[in-house]
Amino acid sequence: MTLPWMAAKIVLRLVTELRPHAGNARLHSADQLEQIKASMLAFGFTNPLLVDEAGELIAGHGRLEAAAALGITKVPVIVLRHLSAGQKDALRLADNRIAENATWDQALLRDALAGLQEAGEVDLLAIGFSRDEISAILAAAEEAVIDGDALDEQDDADQVAENGGGAAAATDDAEDPADAEPEPPRAAVTRPGDLWLLGEHRLLCGDSTDATAVARLMGDDRAALLFTSPPYGNQRDYTTGGIGDWDALMRGACGHLEAAIAADGQMLVNLGLIHRDAEWQPYWSGWIDWMRTIGWRRFGWYVWDQGPGLPGDWNGRLAPSFEFVFHFNRAARQANKIIPCRWAGHVNSEKGGLRAKDGTVGEWTHAGQGVQETRIPDNVLRITRHKARGIETEHPAVFPVKLPEFLIQTFTDEGNLVFEPFAGSGTTILAGQRTGRPVRAIELASAYVDLAIARFRSLHPDLPITLDGDGREYDAVAAARGVTEVADAA
Repeated sequence: MTLPWMAAKIVLRLVTELRPHAGNARLHSADQLEQIKASMLAFGFTNPLLVDEAGELIAGHGRLEAAAALGITKVPVIVLRHLSAGQKDALRLADNRIAENATWDQALLRDALAGLQEAGEVDLLAIGFSRDEISAILAAAEEAVIDGDALDEQDDADQVAENGGGAAAATDDAEDPADAEPEPPRAAVTRPGDLWLLGEHRLLCGDSTDATAVARLMGDDRAALLFTSPPYGNQRDYTTGGIGDWDALMRGACGHLEAAIAADGQMLVNLGLIHRDAEWQPYWSGWIDWMRTIGWRRFGWYVWDQGPGLPGDWNGRLAPSFEFVFHFNRAARQANKIIPCRWAGHVNSEKGGLRAKDGTVGEWTHAGQGVQETRIPDNVLRITRHKARGIETEHPAVFPVKLPEFLIQTFTDEGNLVFEPFAGSGTTILAGQRTGRPVRAIELASAYVDLAIARFRSLHPDLPITLDGDGREYDAVAAARGVTEVADAA
């Protein structure tokens, strides 16, 4: 028996030429659409849509909706011309139901997830499991979660306690409203090249490796600080191929910093560890060496303490709970004293200097002076990790608003500009708004630009968001582009 070989019939069709089936019984929640979009960003469009000769969908409604939301204009399709109307309806149901009838071999699932985690090449959140599900599966030796049933809140709390931590073990553990995400628009409003004005901030949908895009964003302005958390272990589709492409990405983004940063500006880059072949990889070393050749000093190396590690066996390692912040500059800038001193106002005694060889203690240089009110921050940043859900958790680099807020307050003064070359969902913009520092940001993906705008609108509904060049507000642009459902600004 020989069946038709449909892979040979794959063609590219415009999204606008395709239409959903009006009677499609399969529903896709907003959360699942974000998972589909994250998978597309991580792996590409790997599963063609099935359509009939009129362009009506037979299978792939979720993929089509996700593609439209990401601003993809053409998608791969297979045209099924040999099916009757009844067969089309049957395949619509079979395509979904037959897959649901499968179950997991829990031991093999756990081994597969552990192997992916060990390799560090792919963000596990891009494969459809939630963070809680992954933690539970990896933590369980024999009783892994079955068919996607996640731990309840009490089980999760017990797991955290067993792993040596809890809410009391981490600093600043309260939920931050700025770290929540509103529902992003179902279809992309933003298009490549759009420059949005969010109050005093500017957000460009473009490529930070493009000198022309950076020049358009910055104009004659120069930033006192660059803060960013670029993709690293899991590259988005513009950096596919892993570590080698990461180096090229960073060189591209840093190759024209003179158009973005002042001569005495500071550069802070948040990076996390990845593992390959059972070893952690210093993937940043080539880029750092290159930065030195273009005049940027490797000035500081800080640790971001994220609080208690997550449950799991972690393949024999201790639970990860830190990342790095690399500090580059061409000229030093005194860090601001923003940390309150515990002994503020206390007058120092005469003793307290260095001990001599004979055992006597000399006078302290600051004897008789009161302890200062504030001090420079430590080089260990104790800020609890981000707990967001939805599209933000699929982004390759997730961090709480308080991380850039803390560093912006440390290395800039009010009114100074901040440059963010990998804006993601706009976290640095929110930090700039909190601290009174205008942010100039670039993000390649239209979906993330829309999410950044949705987050900003939800927190600052009274501030205008307009498109540079014509002055139209975001909702007016959305309506003109046929997008009727956008995030609520209230």
